[in-house]
Amino acid sequence: MRLLARLPYDTVFGTVYAGLKINLCLVAAGLPLLAAFALTGSPLQAWPFYTALSAVCGPAVAAAFAAFRGLSEGEYSVGRAFWAAYRATFGRALAVAGAAAAAVIVLAADFQLALGGPFGAVTPMLALLIALVVATATALLAANAKLTWKTTLACAYLSIRYWYLSLANLAILGILAAAVVAKPAIGLFLLPAPALYAVWANARHLTATVTAR
Repeated sequence: MRLLARLPYDTVFGTVYAGLKINLCLVAAGLPLLAAFALTGSPLQAWPFYTALSAVCGPAVAAAFAAFRGLSEGEYSVGRAFWAAYRATFGRALAVAGAAAAAVIVLAADFQLALGGPFGAVTPMLALLIALVVATATALLAANAKLTWKTTLACAYLSIRYWYLSLANLAILGILAAAVVAKPAIGLFLLPAPALYAVWANARHLTATVTAR
């Protein structure tokens, strides 16, 4: 009973509420992609289209990272923090996500062409490059950095140096994407906030030496 009395119910409730609110904000910001999923068939058959459209998630992810940053500093008005960051970082986050989506489309198309052909030996390298693009884009969004050669190379280097954090982030993002496709209710309204918080925590440590420019 004493242990139950000491539990910080206000903090627990506030954190859960903040997570649910961030999930709703993410759903609202990602409506174009969600609408495309709802109106079309198998996303795997039109993967280039969905990969390109996923660029709209860049500003939403950057805003969620900013909300997590505020939450860690004791600011529980996550909805206000989310949309303020969404407006402030929309241009640079969309540029990062758009460039990453374009690179993934090119690399994935090459992967498909090489798979099972005479150039099949390059497929592992292409898969690693795709993973590096995603990890670098995530680091750029977490650092709130502009898309420049300097910041991109710095985040790419740090993503390779701290490969275990990058690998963890890729695994978390993969699980989240699979959950959204397989179980939309769970994938959209329960998992995004905790999953992205873990990604942000890893990326924040990874990009500790990268300053926003």
